[in-house]
Amino acid sequence: MNKFSASRVLMYAGDHLLTHVHVQLRDGRECTVELKSLTIIGRIAAREIRDELSWIESNRAWLHQEWRRLNP
Repeated sequence: MNKFSASRVLMYAGDHLLTHVHVQLRDGRECTVELKSLTIIGRIAAREIRDELSWIESNRAWLHQEWRRLNP
């Protein structure tokens, strides 16, 4: 979906609820970010994914649209 220097933001088809994206760091750690509240679920601090959170927030409407397309 989107690559950053040290991570990727991904969304999967047929994924579980709530509406969210996955953030995978290059070191193998991963968390989910709930789109509505930007709540991070996992052991990654917000400071570690500051750019990713900003991108998710800026693209929230498109991400919700993609979620509905991939998870009817």
